[in-house]
Amino acid sequence: MQTFENIDGDKLLSIFQQLITQKIFIKVYLPQVDYESLTLVTDTRDDGRRPTFKIDVPKGLRRALSGTKSNRLSFEFTSSDKVIHRFNSNIEAISGSTISLFYPPFIHRHQQRDNFRVKVPFDSHAIVTIDEKKIRMEIDNVSLGGLYCYCQNKYKPLIAQDLELTGMELYFTFKNQCVNVPIQRTMIKRLESRHRPRHFGVAFEFIRIKKDARKLLIQQIYELQRAFLQNRLKIIQ
Repeated sequence: MQTFENIDGDKLLSIFQQLITQKIFIKVYLPQVDYESLTLVTDTRDDGRRPTFKIDVPKGLRRALSGTKSNRLSFEFTSSDKVIHRFNSNIEAISGSTISLFYPPFIHRHQQRDNFRVKVPFDSHAIVTIDEKKIRMEIDNVSLGGLYCYCQNKYKPLIAQDLELTGMELYFTFKNQCVNVPIQRTMIKRLESRHRPRHFGVAFEFIRIKKDARKLLIQQIYELQRAFLQNRLKIIQ
């Protein structure tokens, strides 16, 4: 399941500054003429009218532009947190080896939520029952496909790889609220020794989730991703 969030307003400047300082390669393409190449963002400016950014002219772009009447370029890049971003920009001017483009109205931040894992807030936990023992595990991160937990060492004899479980309960504590998400069936995919006193790591895969519970889980992941993005943009500002 692919979703996206729009980045706009003052946040755009932070994104372009990150592209410049981290020298992140950005793909430029013209779908009309089947052209694509890699380049770098070299500068960003705001003269009080309309912000612009500059890129190095990649090989073949001038020829590709001559084959289309459009002055719009499409871009794609992968940020340092491995998330795909896409946007379109109109050309302001081409001078020598540099193209100046207007800021886009927004940037699409795409994510594969089945695979994209987010850290969860403190005191979020999962509860499972094995051999009539109720076991509480601290959740470290979660996605639509599964989660990673820390479990107390005293329960290690009950935990085994490929063990299928029924009736897991997830509890997310976020923004002073606790939300319960029931998972019908899960499987233990791996066990790990982590540097946490008296605990070991357990990776779960979700096997079956009811439709309403899945919607609730999507909502929680979406809220966590939004909080992650907002905090990350604050850091790079």
